[in-house]
Amino acid sequence: MAVEMSASRLLAPYFGDSLFIWANLIGLILIYLTAGYWLGGRIADRWPRPRLLYSLTLAAAAASAVVPFVAKPIMSLAIQGIAQVSAGAFLGSFGVTVLLFSLPVTILGTVAPFAIRLSMTRVENAGNVSGGLYALSTIGSILGTFLPVFLLIPWIGTRDTMLAFAAVLAGISAAGLGRWLGA
Repeated sequence: MAVEMSASRLLAPYFGDSLFIWANLIGLILIYLTAGYWLGGRIADRWPRPRLLYSLTLAAAAASAVVPFVAKPIMSLAIQGIAQVSAGAFLGSFGVTVLLFSLPVTILGTVAPFAIRLSMTRVENAGNVSGGLYALSTIGSILGTFLPVFLLIPWIGTRDTMLAFAAVLAGISAAGLGRWLGA
């Protein structure tokens, strides 16, 4: 959610913040998450290793951290390329959202099914395990919605908010990798 909230701020100066732009952003983010859930389930069943999960989250952190640095040049090019098209803002925001956010968000989508697979010890506990992980995920989404919008973006800006969330994810990933690499 922090990526999505920050993405809206990155897109707004170039494409506006109309309902069409938000539809692009939300719809595409949901597509990336769907792909990540599917991919994460397949990967987790094939290679159910915590080390791989932490490697994926570290890759997502790196991909998220790159976005604020490449966003301006990509969006500037998109604006120039679609200036003559009547649906320019819609098409431009669509293309930019694909380029900037498909990789980090798809990788982040792999986390939920992977975490469920790694947490399952017995099928009799599937409801409890998945319910607990989805509750934790929703708490993260709530924090990822409110912290950027009400605190971090106004205080440190969009770029640094994205970098802060990427750094937290990288830190958690590195700690997890360190734990499992040492085992």
